[in-house]
Amino acid sequence: MRLKDKIVLLTGAASGIGRATAILFAREGATQVISDIDEKGLKKTLRLVKEGKERVTAVKCDVTRPADVKKMIDDAVAKHGRIDVLVVNAGVVRVGPVESFPDDDYELLINVNLKGTHYTCKFAVPYFKKQKSGSIITLASVAAHIGQPNHANYCSTKAGVLGYTRALAMDMAPYNVRVNSVSPGSTDTPMLQGDCMVEAKQRGVPYETVKKEREKEGVIARWADPAEIASCILFLATDDASYMTGSDLRVDGGWTAR
Repeated sequence: MRLKDKIVLLTGAASGIGRATAILFAREGATQVISDIDEKGLKKTLRLVKEGKERVTAVKCDVTRPADVKKMIDDAVAKHGRIDVLVVNAGVVRVGPVESFPDDDYELLINVNLKGTHYTCKFAVPYFKKQKSGSIITLASVAAHIGQPNHANYCSTKAGVLGYTRALAMDMAPYNVRVNSVSPGSTDTPMLQGDCMVEAKQRGVPYETVKKEREKEGVIARWADPAEIASCILFLATDDASYMTGSDLRVDGGWTAR
């Protein structure tokens, strides 16, 4: 088990990549505190954990609320003594043309994707510095590397995550803490499905039309399974990635290789 005796804190665990990561990490021996704003989804994630469920604690947390995030992290350290791996996965997507993009939607993207990443790192960093070890993994996106129609607002927040991660890696290197990101391509999650549904409605075409177009964006012409992204997060969490910091893993089926 590659994460035996490791303490992991994971946000955005109620569905998609976060859920797949929680399931994989439990199987690999981790002791986890998993969180999300969606309590119903968190409970389902716990039901789906077949191995190591006794080592998983679920906590409701809104990453846009600093007090919530600080309490979750402080409580985790009080209970387990440390955090070995922090997976900053919570994120949302909203799409649309910039000229009509609702301010509320952009605020949500900024508050969850950017500020949520910052708050989660902010309150964990003092513990990492004190213990002088650990791995922080953020979730960027293929959208941090390329432009997509009607995605300018979303792309801007994920590009921000990428820059934040690289800079934080510089700050944490003297403390033996690695900071890396993962940039998934099209992954079969509720978030991407919803994204495609909105696009289909905006264009007046069937959902399957948009899905087939998205499947062709990578050289590997299909959507990723969330478990495929989780396995790359696992790699960064282990000593197998001991010489990696400030890096971004593009798990995009070859999309950005075109």
